[in-house]
Amino acid sequence: MLAFLLLLQAAAPAPAAPAWKLADRTNPAGVRSISASVTGNDGLSRFVVKCDVASEPIVSIQFIQPQPLGSGADKPVAVRFDGGPAFTYNWQFPGTGTYVTDPEAITRLTSFLVKSKTVRVETTNGASFAVQANFAAPASDAMVRQVLGVCGYTLGVVPPVPAKPAAEPGE
Repeated sequence: MLAFLLLLQAAAPAPAAPAWKLADRTNPAGVRSISASVTGNDGLSRFVVKCDVASEPIVSIQFIQPQPLGSGADKPVAVRFDGGPAFTYNWQFPGTGTYVTDPEAITRLTSFLVKSKTVRVETTNGASFAVQANFAAPASDAMVRQVLGVCGYTLGVVPPVPAKPAAEPGE
C-alpha cells in the first residue's frame, strides 16, 4: 500500500507555474497600453512589464500587491533573478502598486528577466514591514520584446535620451 501511494505521488504532475499573459488595449482617449504580466506564486501579486503610448511612450516595470504598499516618496525595491544578487532601484509608490520607469533600470531588469527562471521582488509597505513576492520568469523573451518594441525599446539596449527641441530664434 505504501509503495502504491509513493508511486501515485511520484506520478502526480507538479503544479504549473503561472503563465505570462499579454494584454493590448486602447482606451477611449486613444492611449494604447500593452503589457506582459504574471501572477505571483502567492496567487495575488503581479509583476508587469508595460508600455503606455500617449504623447510620449512610457515603459514601466510594476509590482502590484493586493494590500496597499503606501504612497508618497520613492523608496527602494530590490529585484532578484534566480536567487542572485539584488538589483535595487528607487521605485514610485502611488498606492497598491509600485513602478519604475528609469530606462537604465528597465533595460537591466528586462535583460535579466528574460534569461531567468524565477523573479523575487522585495520592498516595504507604508508601515515599513517587509513585503516580498516570487514569480515565474517568462518562458521566452518574445512577450517582453513585443512590449518594449511598441515603445521603441530594444531588449538589452538603453534607449537614447530624447533630444530637447531647439529653441526658436529670438527666444
